Amino acid sequence: MRTIPKALAEFREIVNERGQRLRKLPFEELRRLDHAPIERLTVESRAAAIGIIVQLLPSGGIRVVVQGFIKNKLFGQSVALDGFYKYPDETVAPMPDAAFYEFD
Repeated sequence: MRTIPKALAEFREIVNERGQRLRKLPFEELRRLDHAPIERLTVESRAAAIGIIVQLLPSGGIRVVVQGFIKNKLFGQSVALDGFYKYPDETVAPMPDAAFYEFD
């Protein structure tokens, strides 16, 4: 049975925590994050990066995606994602899993 490496599990928690924190921000503040700098960090001695994607929706809402990449031990990298929709009335809706496919 294959298990998730400790670094990847920890990194996923970090990405999810960033998403939870963003959900609490006001709509207008989130809209201004569309050019937020990429956060670079190290998790269990592995290089990682977290970016925030903010996309305007035709409905007037926004889609916010927290996209993280962490280098694998040998080759390549793994991706961790969190995301949600937020609307001008400050309501928040979850992103369905299928909506994440374009960010892999």
